[in-house]
Amino acid sequence: MAEAKLHLISIEEKYLATITRQLKEVFRNLIHLSPTTIKDLQNNTIDPGDVVILSSDILFGFASQFIPEGCPCIIAKREINYGNMKEVIDLPPGRNILVVNDNWNNTKETVESLRETFFEHNYFPYDPTKPFPSAIDYIITPDEVDLLPKGLGKVIDIGMRLLDIEVFFEVKKLLSLEIESSTLYKRYTKSLILLSKDHTFDESNDNKKIIKDVREVAGYHFSDMIAGSSLMKEPIRQAMTFSKISDPIFLYGEAGTGKNMMAQAIHNDSQYKHGPFVVYHCGFRTHDVLERELFGIENGHDVKMGLIERAHGGTLYITAINELPVFLQKRLVEVIETKKIMRVKGTSYVSVDVRIIMSSTYSLDKLLNEGVIDQELAYLLSRSAVHMPSLSERKEDIEDLIENIKKRLHREDLTFTPRVMERLKNYRWKENVKELYNTISYLSFLDKPIIDIHMLPLYIQGDKESFNQVLSSQEIQVDKIIEVIEEHGFIEESTAILKAFHEGKRKRESYGRLKLMDILLKKEIRLTEQQLRMRLEVLQDLGLLNVRKGRAGTTISKLGEQFLECIGKGDESETIYFGRH
Repeated sequence: MAEAKLHLISIEEKYLATITRQLKEVFRNLIHLSPTTIKDLQNNTIDPGDVVILSSDILFGFASQFIPEGCPCIIAKREINYGNMKEVIDLPPGRNILVVNDNWNNTKETVESLRETFFEHNYFPYDPTKPFPSAIDYIITPDEVDLLPKGLGKVIDIGMRLLDIEVFFEVKKLLSLEIESSTLYKRYTKSLILLSKDHTFDESNDNKKIIKDVREVAGYHFSDMIAGSSLMKEPIRQAMTFSKISDPIFLYGEAGTGKNMMAQAIHNDSQYKHGPFVVYHCGFRTHDVLERELFGIENGHDVKMGLIERAHGGTLYITAINELPVFLQKRLVEVIETKKIMRVKGTSYVSVDVRIIMSSTYSLDKLLNEGVIDQELAYLLSRSAVHMPSLSERKEDIEDLIENIKKRLHREDLTFTPRVMERLKNYRWKENVKELYNTISYLSFLDKPIIDIHMLPLYIQGDKESFNQVLSSQEIQVDKIIEVIEEHGFIEESTAILKAFHEGKRKRESYGRLKLMDILLKKEIRLTEQQLRMRLEVLQDLGLLNVRKGRAGTTISKLGEQFLECIGKGDESETIYFGRH
């Protein structure tokens, strides 16, 4: 029986990898599964008659232009992984639980799932625009621990939500799969266990690398690259110069900085542009597999060409070069210098004409210091090395990048409020342009013409890094501090806390939390210890408090005193000048 073809489309690679593994565990060899991120979706990816699973309904509007008419399309329903729920099951009834997820819709869905099954507790969806509910006993999050406000009680991570059983029965029906319903149930239960937090599996397994490791499409040109900043103009200038010669090129920089796009642009601007563009990722492979896939193999009359030969007349882009063993790097040096290769078990050399581009997240100096790169290869690459700057280093490009992404998504109508644009500029994009693309994609799929601050993913709304961004220069506006505090809904309480510490400093006293709670209670401000911890943390992040452990207690900072003085004058636009304390 021929394998049925099933396409799985998602925004995030991490989630795509997880649900891909879940589908493979249940259906095994009954399906041919093609997982794709929304940014890699292209025309002709999906053939008529194929079945498509979209990880969220917000993808439908954009993805529909790539789905042939008549293709069945499943909007995936997600469900909590019951394999991770032991801690919740063991809780005494009647607990107050705050539920935190990456955006409001996902948070509400998680709350609904919890209420259906674990109905003996009280659940509160986390909304950063509103005050925290009082007396929270626990926080539950589905694999979004990094988003949590600290100091709010015990955290229970229930792991990433997976595909609901209904999705599997729908696939079975649409593809007419020969699998008994009872078997499907059993395998689904097994997938929950295999993907639970307590179950370990081989991280190097090729199944983990679900994004295609070999691609032969070069769709980007230098004209597609956004380079308003001088930090980006220089690497593009270098790459345009290097593209005209046949020497190997080395691209390095953090993940998501656009190395793949740059490699495609180099290819399309070179003498090799009419040949193939082959991409190969060195990670998650054994040494013998790497050698066979790159150099090919001969078994008598049975000859299998390697990727170097497949790239003949074009470009071979090898990523994560630090994952390639040194003995294979030496063989690559031979290919570069002689333009010939020897296949595994081969008896004669084969001529090849191929431009080789290599990349890493590490510089050549670091690779040499770590002893993971051949010295001769490092010398060859050093002559044509291009550094790709991080997005945090080229913030002046963010607006242009957003406009470019909107155009590619056919959402030129999408508008961001000034508060949203300021937050996007100040957010520390840890995954660089790739993360920005994923974020704008998500916002565009909300199908709203204007994006306001509450519509951002929660990890951007409440980003602690952006708090620190406010403190990174030598001046700060009071209204910016107020804006951050108001996002947590307690400006009056925060002001009272600062005033209490200011009075304590005048008396040369420092306060612990219990003492502070008594002082606030006399002012008719009732806070639980958990609520107070959270408020103190935000004030500390803003540099308004100096928090010390032990008997030293907490005191107001110089900046905190200046802040109180300014708001006392009623001047929220005044600028405070300060040094780091």
